[in-house]
Amino acid sequence: MTKHLWLSMLILIIPVALAVGVDQSKNEVVSRFFESINTSNINVKQCVWFAMKEYNKGSEDKYVFLVDKTLHAKLQITDRMEYHIDVQISRSSCKKPLNITENCVTQKNSKLEKKVNCSFLVGALPWNGDFTLLNKECKDI
Repeated sequence: MTKHLWLSMLILIIPVALAVGVDQSKNEVVSRFFESINTSNINVKQCVWFAMKEYNKGSEDKYVFLVDKTLHAKLQITDRMEYHIDVQISRSSCKKPLNITENCVTQKNSKLEKKVNCSFLVGALPWNGDFTLLNKECKDI
């Protein structure tokens, strides 16, 4: 074969090798790439709830932030389900600590209004109620 043909084949094979791995302990093939998933999926909603709980816990803001909309979600299966979720969030009218009887709405006071786009990576075993925030990146809008 020509050098060019070998190079073309190698370029096609490498992404497949990187995307699929073998779990040596179980001798199983494990997916290693993200696929889009519906944002209304129940597991996505659970992961968003968990990520927001962690976001608000770690935020130094006096107010609780709420999700305006879930923009995009992707799923990758490794030794757990990993959800990469993009959300738009806003500062609410509720101060911390949150009282569950409060009715929080998006902040309407122009001085306090704040919107943020966040990408969360959540590792989950949802059937066990086990969620872990693996990564968080947020930017003010």
